[in-house]
Amino acid sequence: MSTTKRQNFNITPEQEAEIAQLKQLIDAATVKDAILAAVRFYAVIAREVKEGNDIYLASGSKSPMQKLLIPELEAMKPPRYKYLVARPHEWRQQLHVKGRRLPAASVFKDYRLEGRSPEQLAHDWDLPLEAVLECIHYCQENQALLQMEAEEDRRRLAASGIDVESPPASR
Repeated sequence: MSTTKRQNFNITPEQEAEIAQLKQLIDAATVKDAILAAVRFYAVIAREVKEGNDIYLASGSKSPMQKLLIPELEAMKPPRYKYLVARPHEWRQQLHVKGRRLPAASVFKDYRLEGRSPEQLAHDWDLPLEAVLECIHYCQENQALLQMEAEEDRRRLAASGIDVESPPASR
């Protein structure tokens, strides 16, 4: 007795064209082979994303890698941070401490420029030590974003007639 199961479903002409294109791209012998290969591939990618891994593409040894974003899978990712969340803003993207209007960069500034320990920061900001460490880690990983936001702040202030000095060079 066979353990195979027949699948039968309707597809639109657009979906049929996509499947035909996939079949040709991967040089599959049949439509069934193309669909099953796509299912296996997608299952591997979905498993990696669900475990919190990012998928990157490279187009040559000297080209920078680019993160592959698959919107349907991004929602499956476990939260990366326990204490940091996004806050809606017109152009700022950096994360804030959950439940507070405190950007992670403010905590990091005290750590980096003022040389205060994570324990001191936890006490001064009335945060769990784990939240302070999360802010530091996040900011260290996202220096380019924080720099871009600081430059945009200076540009906007200058455009409104406020003279702002450039920040001191990072240590």
